[in-house]
Amino acid sequence: MEENKKTLNQILDDYHNIEAKIIENEGEIDTSIEDLLNINKAELENKLDGYEGFVKYLDGQINYLKNMEAHYLKRRKILEKTVNNCKQSMVRALSLIESTKVKTPNYNFSLCESESWSASLDGIDRDERARLIKDGFAENIFKLSMSSLKTHYKSSPEKDVPEWIEVTKKPYIRVS
Repeated sequence: MEENKKTLNQILDDYHNIEAKIIENEGEIDTSIEDLLNINKAELENKLDGYEGFVKYLDGQINYLKNMEAHYLKRRKILEKTVNNCKQSMVRALSLIESTKVKTPNYNFSLCESESWSASLDGIDRDERARLIKDGFAENIFKLSMSSLKTHYKSSPEKDVPEWIEVTKKPYIRVS
């Protein structure tokens, strides 16, 4: 198989095969094993360069798509604003005439009213909050701040970190 045609897994398999040869050779690395190591190292370096080139290409695609998303989001917001302005103009027009209904050959227009409710949470005391939760009108939501927990426990000895905190580590590649 051609050097550039090997997959990363095939290159890693070659390392395992070299390891087996070293074991067969009782730990001694002779010139043939040294040559295999050098070839495999070069193949790995070429493959990693290829992967990084592909990652940079994909990052470029991601940035392009983000820019397009932003462009279309802005465009959509402008159109939504225009639609809202048109509807508000129709509401003002119907508000000025005596009749709240207008019939045209294509549509029937009716001036209606919606209502929107909101609550000032600052004005609700502890007892009222408890009653609202009990009656099913509210939820008592507990949300941890993982960034604050991490900051607090990161430098603590492992024995001091509560058992309900799970720390998962995963390797990653830094390219410079």
